[in-house]
Amino acid sequence: MSVKIYHQVGHNSNWNIDSFEENGCGDGLILSPVHQAPSMIERLSTKTRAASIFDPQFYVPSSQKPKLLQYDFFPEGMSVSGFATIGFEYLVKEAAEKCLAFQRNMGFRRLVVPTRFLDQMYPNYVDRQRVFSVDAFMESIRNDEKVCLALAVTGAMIEDEGFRTRLLSWVTSYPNVTELCLNYFVPRETKQISDPNFLISCHRLGQETQEIGLDLTWGHQNTEALLMSAQGNIAVSIGSFENTRIFSTDKFIVTDEDRRGPKARVYIKGLLNWVQFEQAKEIRSKFPELWRNIYEPTIFSEEAFAQALEPTFNQPLLYKHYFMNMNTDISIMGDLSLVDRKKYLHDRIERAKAAYTQIEKSIKLERHGQGGHLSYWLKAVDQF
Repeated sequence: MSVKIYHQVGHNSNWNIDSFEENGCGDGLILSPVHQAPSMIERLSTKTRAASIFDPQFYVPSSQKPKLLQYDFFPEGMSVSGFATIGFEYLVKEAAEKCLAFQRNMGFRRLVVPTRFLDQMYPNYVDRQRVFSVDAFMESIRNDEKVCLALAVTGAMIEDEGFRTRLLSWVTSYPNVTELCLNYFVPRETKQISDPNFLISCHRLGQETQEIGLDLTWGHQNTEALLMSAQGNIAVSIGSFENTRIFSTDKFIVTDEDRRGPKARVYIKGLLNWVQFEQAKEIRSKFPELWRNIYEPTIFSEEAFAQALEPTFNQPLLYKHYFMNMNTDISIMGDLSLVDRKKYLHDRIERAKAAYTQIEKSIKLERHGQGGHLSYWLKAVDQF
């Protein structure tokens, strides 16, 4: 059994590319036109493109993000008056042909068919997706071409068994579709998912896709990628900035709002979480023995800790450290049987909870770095 790992590529794409090509992290890339201009993708090596997929990201078809508009097939740019649902019906065939031609010319490992993000379980959800893009793309697919369907759904859609069944029935009605790249939007109060029912539903969906012979790639994964790895022969993503690890339509919206850069965080393997860098240093100082047990050093994190000045969120060291840690952990999971994967996760979560108990006796971690999610993760894993 195995679990594949793909970089969900965002801004500063060279961090992911270097991690894949030079450090051996992952099996390829998921390229994002909202972040990568066509010229950047064209500069990738033939080998890297052949291991990667390109998600056209039609999720918000009216997006006016500059990089998206550099692609002549993006819905907003297909008409001088911008995107309109009814008007696009007359342009979607042209968009499909241009988009597929671009993907073929780049030599990606699989063609990707885009869909729109719909935030409600409309009775005609499938029909809306078919009319918007899917049928036009499928008509332009050659008989011998394998296809990946890219979907962004809500957590409620995944938890609804009936909706999951209808969705998978629709996806598998296309003979050329052999893979589903699934992103989900789940509102949360902290960066980690703390909803065991949702995680259990994801696990069931992962099993259901394999039972019908469909490959599954979970896109925009945060640390819960480890839990997804318990599903079997699936693929998960890893990313740097939060907008590549947590799916949201926010990144497709143009705004003039000035956003303050967050404090740098470092991934602590033994805590199954990201902790603010300054608080990680405090843990290291106060609990040196515990630190040795929870921290998995890499050349990148050691360089960050050795610097006179603390790293900032927009520097690569801590993200490349995360890539290496997650690549190691997910690779370990891939070598285990399903039963052993569950046991491995159970033990890891229990150890992380114990470590948090010790730390929080004397250090008040900021809320996103706390371990409140672990009890919910354990509840989910025990029902996998």
